[in-house]
Parts: sequence; C-alpha cells; structure tokens
Amino acid sequence: MIEVRKARIDDHAMIYRLGQETLGYDLDEVFSQTRLLDVLSKPANQIFVAFVDGEPAGYVHIQDYDVTYAIPYKNILGLAVFEQFQGQGVGKSLMQAAEDFAQTDGASGIRLNSGEGRHDAHLFYERVGYERVKSQANFRKVF
Repeated sequence: MIEVRKARIDDHAMIYRLGQETLGYDLDEVFSQTRLLDVLSKPANQIFVAFVDGEPAGYVHIQDYDVTYAIPYKNILGLAVFEQFQGQGVGKSLMQAAEDFAQTDGASGIRLNSGEGRHDAHLFYERVGYERVKSQANFRKVF
C-alpha cells in the first residue's frame, strides 16, 4: 500500500539518498539536512514523501511559481522514486498529492522542467497528463 504525507525533518535520510541514487546529486549529508530544514520552513515550499508498505519510496518538492508574466502556478522542483518502486504507482501518487495541494492553494496549474536526457521521466510526465511546452537552455552563475 502506498502512503503519501507531508515531509518532516526526520525524512532527511530518505530524501538525501533519493537525491544521490536517483537524481545524481552529490551533496554533503549535513549540508543537505540543513537545506531541507530551510526549505521546510518556507511556506512557498511543500515536500511530500511516499512509502510502500512502510518502506521509503519517493518524494516530490513543489513550490510557488509567481512571476509577473503568467497566472499563478506551482513548480515541481524535484520528483524522485527509488528504482525498486518505479512502475508501482508511487510517482503517480506523489504527483497527485502535488496537484491536490496546488489546487487547494489556488494555483492555476503545475509546471516543471526535466533534464534533456531523462527520457523515461518525460514519458512518465506525459502519462500523468503533462504536455511538453518547449525546450530551453538553463544558465547559472555561481557566487
């Protein structure tokens, strides 16, 4: 059985492992825990975690997307499901939790970005009703 609930700081180890194993992030664990605490303290963010028969399975991070040129949306910043639970409805349950939250919070929809090479993820998003809108390049400058 899949259970989805809001994340708590004690979910840190699961979220950290998911970031490393499924998304390829190589962050220091203490730094990652500090970041999670900061994210959870901001009302614009919401993280949901999923468990399958009590075993950690995945998470989704959703945030306000408020810009001057579009109606209010939510933005999926991260979705990760451990490989052994993929294809069992975990990702779909997490996306449903994010969508329910977005609708309850007054958003007009959800947007997300997905890495160019993440073809399986793209197929998943299309299966759960998302449409590819455009391709774009992302830039950053680190200070």
